[in-house]
Amino acid sequence: MKQFLRTMSLQRIADVLKLKLNGTLFKSQSNLDIVGGRNITLAQTEADNLTTVTVTAGKNGVLGYWGNFYDTTTQTVTSTTEAYVINLNSADPQNDGVVVTDGNKIVPTTPGVYNISFSAQVSNTDSQLHDASFWYRKNGVDVPYSASILSIPNKHGGINGRIIFYVDIVFRLEASDYVQLAWSATSTALSLETIPAGTIAPSPVSPSVIVSVVQI
Repeated sequence: MKQFLRTMSLQRIADVLKLKLNGTLFKSQSNLDIVGGRNITLAQTEADNLTTVTVTAGKNGVLGYWGNFYDTTTQTVTSTTEAYVINLNSADPQNDGVVVTDGNKIVPTTPGVYNISFSAQVSNTDSQLHDASFWYRKNGVDVPYSASILSIPNKHGGINGRIIFYVDIVFRLEASDYVQLAWSATSTALSLETIPAGTIAPSPVSPSVIVSVVQI
């Protein structure tokens, strides 16, 4: 009578069946239906009873999609009872997978979770303090609880009062979604100011707004 021994082990990514019949070892291996992700390649090798899957990241590691944007104009308010969408007229030429359309809509080309941060250089030409509010919009709708309010220093010694505002937020976005930045002010003396290069000793241009978008 033929004797046989069958053992089965469950591995994380494959099932292995080992059959020993008359001293001869046989093995059946399921085919792995797996593919590499962004900047990741997978290679499968077989040796005896062992299946090995090698995961290799690209030379720069596993990178998410990203984009850097900024605006080189000075953006003003003409009414203290209206909200204004913040424009972004420039982009890093190496941006990967994130774009700005219609001058102010931040659009991912791939669904995912994204951190969107921005800084705004707010200027006050008045001798009194004034407030400004900043928030996010998703698909044209104000995002609840996303507003931040700050007081902008008054003009002093002939120099505009200035402050840098920064905030970031995390969004789950589909390829059909877009995000905008919005703001309002209690005085038309406030603006998002672009400062020319060299205004404060040797220095590059200081954009009115800088935005960074990183997939996480």
